[in-house]
Order: sequence, then structure tokens, then C-alpha cells
Amino acid sequence: MGIFDILGNLVKSSGVVAVSLLEATKVAPNSMGCYKLFCNGNLVYVGKAEDGLRKRFVQYYNGTTNHYTSARNIFENRDSIVVRWVVLQSREECRRVEAQWIRDLSPEWNKQSGWEGY
Repeated sequence: MGIFDILGNLVKSSGVVAVSLLEATKVAPNSMGCYKLFCNGNLVYVGKAEDGLRKRFVQYYNGTTNHYTSARNIFENRDSIVVRWVVLQSREECRRVEAQWIRDLSPEWNKQSGWEGY
């Protein structure tokens, strides 16, 4: 493995570049953080992963969180989903960033989750 492979893997694992949801299940860190999901180039959902980003992406890809509308949308569109994330240091920071993104960006699938007016 060359230096460019190492740097490429580092960039992917940091969420600096967008990767497919499937690839995120392999390269995302187990750290807590917030993420943005894009479907066909459009921002459709933002969320937090207090128990680990990779774990959350695996749940979405496998459909194990299908009990709410936005998770069903993600599962049904999983092969068209592109992910970006940021690693954060605390649950409070995750909650604050997620709430700010929802307020500022108004992603379509968050509205279906009851976030309007948050």
C-alpha cells in the first residue's frame, strides 16, 4: 500500500469526502458524530450517532432501524445514498450539531421524523 492509498483511506474515514452508504459501513470510524445523507445529490437527512458512526450506517444499510419513516426511506434508497460525517467528542456536542443542522438545513426526511419547528 502506497502513501496515496493511506492518505485516501484516511480522508475517507474522516468523512472529508462523501462515500456511498455501503462504503461508510466499512470505513467510517466507531467514534460518535453527526452525519449528512444525500440521495441523488440532494441533502435528505441529518442525524447523530452517539454509539458510533459505523454502527449507525450498518443499521441503516441492513434495515435494522426500519421502525421509523426516515430509516425506511434510507433503507429503500440505500444504494443511492452518499454519506458525509464529522467526528465529535461528546453526546451534548452531537445533539447540538444535529439540532443546528436540522434547523439550518431542513432536510426533507427529518421533517417526516417530527423535527419541524425544532
